[in-house]
Formats: sequence, C-alpha cells, structure tokens
Amino acid sequence: MKIDIIEKKDNLLLNRKDFTLLIKHDKTTPSKKDLKKELATTNRVDESQIIINFISTKKGITESIAKINILNEKPKIEEKKQEENKNETQIDKSK
Repeated sequence: MKIDIIEKKDNLLLNRKDFTLLIKHDKTTPSKKDLKKELATTNRVDESQIIINFISTKKGITESIAKINILNEKPKIEEKKQEENKNETQIDKSK
C-alpha cells in the first residue's frame, strides 16, 4: 500500500490536521484498521489520534481516496476510560 497526500490543512481551531489521501493498493481496499496502523507508524502518533472519515474506491481501480484527521494530542476521553477501568479493578480487588 502506497499513500500520497493530496491535500493537507492545519485546523488550529479543532487542534488537528486534516488530510485527503490517495491510496494505491493491491486488489482489495485496505480496511480502516490497516490504514490506521500505517498512518500511525508513518506519522509517529498513537492510533487513537487518527480519525478516518471515509475510504472511497471506484469499481475496477486499485486506488482509493480517504479523508482523515490526525489529532495533535490524545483524546481526553481515552484517558478517562483508562482511569475508570483502573478504579474498577481496584474496587473489585478489595472485595
């Protein structure tokens, strides 16, 4: 899978970068999970910071267009969920 950037915008208001990508792939359209892994390694960010809006492929072509957002920092919701899980396990252990 080869990824080319068609358009890149810095969205300062929402604290993220917006991308339009051209993805050249073999046979099948890559899954969102595979694309997230690839983008996380190339951009050196955590997978939780990547939001894939859509991947669109025309019939018979091995190229796709994707719209994605990369957040500048990890979402706070993820951190809260991890803290809640830790608290729940500590409560369970005390019983």
